[in-house]
Amino acid sequence: MVYAGCLVELADEPGLTEAGVRDSKKLSAKKRAALRELVESTAKDFVIHPFPPAELDATSLNELGKRALVQFTVRFQPDVLVFDAPVPPKQIPGYIKDLRERLAAAGVRDDLEIIGENGADDRYACCAAASILAKTDRDAHLAALQAEVGRPIGSGYPGDPLTREYLEASYDPARGFPPSVRTKWETARRIVAARAQQTLF
Repeated sequence: MVYAGCLVELADEPGLTEAGVRDSKKLSAKKRAALRELVESTAKDFVIHPFPPAELDATSLNELGKRALVQFTVRFQPDVLVFDAPVPPKQIPGYIKDLRERLAAAGVRDDLEIIGENGADDRYACCAAASILAKTDRDAHLAALQAEVGRPIGSGYPGDPLTREYLEASYDPARGFPPSVRTKWETARRIVAARAQQTLF
């Protein structure tokens, strides 16, 4: 899992949008790579934070996301904080309330405007820019891992047959999964459960 934050001047956002900066999942890998150069040259500052599988296993994704948001906000000191909310709409106010309390504890001014929406990376160029930074970094991590293991590993998403095949092949009942796999991921859990079931017969 890779989180990214991007500090963008409001006046620079239209240029990013016109160039095609949008939700990274809706762009090809080639287009993301090209736009990353634009994002890096346009942004006033940016940070990319990959979370290793062991850290993802140790706590929830929502918790790690809040920690990253606090870290980025303390660093950037923005006038407005915009983020893609990882919870359903009804839970967003509570998420923002908790986030604001964490920001206050970290010394961030209490009148900071916070915008958290589902699909924010489709509506706000700053959020889309951060999405591109995170996705291109994730792409690079996957490419490096694939070179290391010497076989296709797919996109790393549960719907990808290549990813499921890699997980199946890499799991060992005695040693578990390799360090590159988040073991609390439901896809991984199902493989472990299926293997355990097979040993019963």
